Amino acid sequence: MIVSKNQIDPEQAARKLQMALWDRQCTLWPGENVKPLDVCDPWVAAKHLGFEVQEGWLSSDGARAGFQIGGFINRPARLIAISDEQKPRTKLFTLAHEVGHLLMHPGPHHHRELPMHGLTEPRDPADPKERQANQFAACFLVPEKQLRLAFLACFNEKSLKLTDTVAWELLGASYASLLNSPYPSPSFERVVAQAQRFGGRHFGALHDLFRVSPTTMAIRLRETGLVYR
Repeated sequence: MIVSKNQIDPEQAARKLQMALWDRQCTLWPGENVKPLDVCDPWVAAKHLGFEVQEGWLSSDGARAGFQIGGFINRPARLIAISDEQKPRTKLFTLAHEVGHLLMHPGPHHHRELPMHGLTEPRDPADPKERQANQFAACFLVPEKQLRLAFLACFNEKSLKLTDTVAWELLGASYASLLNSPYPSPSFERVVAQAQRFGGRHFGALHDLFRVSPTTMAIRLRETGLVYR
């Protein structure tokens, strides 16, 4: 993402927050053996920022018949509300998105959101602040350093280029469909994001490890240069 001098870089904001969480691990996770991916938890991030997270039914008019929203921020009350009608990974991305707004976009006391499934789902928002918050959420949930380590552990490669051999390893007899997929469609990246075997090894899919959608993981793989054509 290209960021102007007057804008906050979402990836830098996410990394700075994670470093702060790591520095406070004894307070945030007392007595626990903290792992690097633990600092990718938006619930812990909200607590660190002094905001309570509440889950429940959210609608535009407060009534059951209202139009459901995914979450909103009440800054004076130091509250983030998240709809409990969302799937777990949508809820995770929505909350990370709201944390991004807290850090990058001071302003309105209340900020309402539709449920956030992940990057480009169901489509890229028109509002640049919404795109920034989405990018923050993706970088917070899938930090580049941890993604590179996980990728190497799964594929035993620092990166993957789409070749006949790689396509065969991923899809077997159906490999031609991957080779013929149009660019910039993220079809190759999505296959890698969901892969559970490669080079005779079996492993959990990357998108499951980081608890994001296949599309979000596919975009992060492309952004970090781990997958290319």
